[in-house]
Amino acid sequence: MNGLLRSTARLFSHDGKLFIMAMDHAQTGLVDGLEDVKALMRSTADTALDGYLVNVEPARAMIEGALLQKKLLLRTSFGGTRLSGSFALSHRNHVSPETARSLGADAAVMMLTFGEHDAEGLQQAAADIDAFHRLGIPVVAEILAIDFTKTQSFETQANGARVAAELGADVVKAFYTEKFDAVVANCPVPVILAGGPKEKDIFDVAKAAVNDGVKGFAFGRNLFMAEDIEARISRLDEILRK
Repeated sequence: MNGLLRSTARLFSHDGKLFIMAMDHAQTGLVDGLEDVKALMRSTADTALDGYLVNVEPARAMIEGALLQKKLLLRTSFGGTRLSGSFALSHRNHVSPETARSLGADAAVMMLTFGEHDAEGLQQAAADIDAFHRLGIPVVAEILAIDFTKTQSFETQANGARVAAELGADVVKAFYTEKFDAVVANCPVPVILAGGPKEKDIFDVAKAAVNDGVKGFAFGRNLFMAEDIEARISRLDEILRK
């Protein structure tokens, strides 16, 4: 397990924090701002970003130039497309640990869904976490509610973060909610902040989350849809590593 611990520690090798741009959204279909994920990575390779969260196809570009120095967090789970009429009860992993290792992934990122009838999905997620660990690959668990409208609730994030850690997740990717300091305090593994609430200023949310103890940011639309993405990355990096 020493290799797993070393790999997890390396995720936070930049001043003990992790700042990534999440660009895995297009696995659901077309997304504004993600028309060319590889070009977006290349254009931000010289910024303060520590790495990227991407799907399998864009991950292949991370052998190029400055991208080789960035951390690759590989989205391994899938819950359906925007053409689906319902939200999946669980997001099953379609990427094997062997494929993640062959791509040079620094971590696997999977969705854990919580709510009514969640036992089967969480049982499978726990088994998948164990499978990635056998190859020394850290797992980042993102907390979602089966009833998606409840995702950004304290109950979902606080209970979900603790359960994810108890099931073996090495890092938790949590959404900002009320009493977020309690979400972080009750999670025994590092917490990184997912995109903030749409109705709130991202800089205010980032500052509050850092004060609450988060160890990183994993922002998507708040970065790739920004008018000046480099300026926004720089300001958020200052907040994170203050």
